[in-house]
Amino acid sequence: MKQFPNIIGAEQREDWITAGKIAAEVREWSKQLIKPGTKLLDIANAIEAKIREKGAVPGFPVNLSLNETAAHYTPILNDTLILSDHIIKVDIGVSYNGAIGDTA
Repeated sequence: MKQFPNIIGAEQREDWITAGKIAAEVREWSKQLIKPGTKLLDIANAIEAKIREKGAVPGFPVNLSLNETAAHYTPILNDTLILSDHIIKVDIGVSYNGAIGDTA
C-alpha cells in the first residue's frame, strides 16, 4: 500500500481524530432522541448542545433528513415538524480546534 506523506503534525492529526470521535459519539448518543412525537428542532438543538458539552462546536448545522430527502434538511427557528413514522438520517459535523469530523 502506498504511504502518503505527512502534511500535518502529530498534534493536528490528534485534533482530526478527536473531531471524528466526538462526531461518532454524539451520533450514537443522538439515537435516544429519535422517537415519534419529537420536534426536529428539539433534536437538532440537543445534538448541538451535546457537541459543545464535549468541548467542540458544530462544524455545520445538524442535518435531519426525512424519508426520501437524501441529505441537508436543517430545522430552522420555529420549525414545527414532528417525527411520526418517518425514516430519519442524522448528519453531524464537529469542529475541534479547526479539525472537522463529519458523520455523513
